[in-house]
Amino acid sequence: MEINPEYTFPDTGIYKVALVVTNTEGCKDTLIKYLDVVPGISYFLPNAFTPNNDSKNDEFIGVGEYEGIHDFEMTIWNRWGEMVFITQDPYTGWNGRKNNQGEMSPNGVYICLVKFKNPRGKEEKLEGFATLIR
Repeated sequence: MEINPEYTFPDTGIYKVALVVTNTEGCKDTLIKYLDVVPGISYFLPNAFTPNNDSKNDEFIGVGEYEGIHDFEMTIWNRWGEMVFITQDPYTGWNGRKNNQGEMSPNGVYICLVKFKNPRGKEEKLEGFATLIR
């Protein structure tokens, strides 16, 4: 007999959990519940980056734990409403150039929009600012 048992599930997923109790006369009863162990998702955006090729903070990219997300999209917009970057890969960041090619964008504040679906299919949205500093 265990009081307040603890268990660590080996992975995410839906698990069937049963509680069986027996009284002093030997009568048993069972309660069954389903437990959804959801993957931990955390996605954070920085607020500034310095694309000066010093290998430190050279691209604007989200960080966190986001394995299992899908339908990812990150867009970066300048102050005139022009999209300067788009990616569907959460591991690809913006290097400060329009579509990561050509001339460097000017210093300033850019708008960043991120959307993705979590492992259970719920859409998540983040909005932030990317300050480009050289």
